[in-house]
Amino acid sequence: MQTITLSSNGPQGQLPNTETSMRLRAFRFLSERYTQRERPSVAAEFILFALIALTAAWPIFTLAHALRLVR
Repeated sequence: MQTITLSSNGPQGQLPNTETSMRLRAFRFLSERYTQRERPSVAAEFILFALIALTAAWPIFTLAHALRLVR
């Protein structure tokens, strides 16, 4: 099985050669930068999800209530 590393340094620790494409360099830079970030807590993610879901559902409930009053 072949192992793929996303390090910007080569196998012996040298910098990548100049023939490496800019797209590959950008991918490696972003993947190294964002994979090392700390993951936000589950509670914060749940609160954000609940806020988005409530914001999306609010107009539906408001419309249903208004239509019930019109009858």
